Amino acid sequence: MTDDDVRVRTDERRRLLNELELERNQLIRNIETCRIRDIERPFIGDWSLKDIVGHVATWEAEFVTAIRELRAGNPSPLKGFNDSHRDQWNQDHVERKRDLNFWSVYEQLRGGRHRLHDELDQLSDEELTADGSEYLAIVRAATEHDREHWHQIAAILAGMAGVRRETPSGTD
Repeated sequence: MTDDDVRVRTDERRRLLNELELERNQLIRNIETCRIRDIERPFIGDWSLKDIVGHVATWEAEFVTAIRELRAGNPSPLKGFNDSHRDQWNQDHVERKRDLNFWSVYEQLRGGRHRLHDELDQLSDEELTADGSEYLAIVRAATEHDREHWHQIAAILAGMAGVRRETPSGTD
């Protein structure tokens, strides 16, 4: 690998991790902008703000587990995830956190990001940024997941009925 290749990988890692943090910071800002009453009552569909925070925290834990498994030489548990069961899986995991108080769930969200960074710190620039890298796919999924949910929260805060959808060619 040439010095230029190393610089490109380092720059790509920095860009990727900056984007990951940008989206999480926006999600946190939007969560913190919500009213206290939104914590426990339906906010988006049947889910309260606490449900949404718990949902994002649960997926973050899944991303961390997938990275750990890959680093151990095992297949990613996300590879075998059945998309047709996603809604039920999400609902089941939201239900598991319903009895927790909001601040506990919120701390899970914050702690999950620290664990994700700890795992990513163990990866070389090449492992993280190589074309077809499963690690890269996980980071992009985490970034997009935060983006999806902060857009939903922002739309509700703005009093809009829908949310902006991301497509490969831009915004719908």
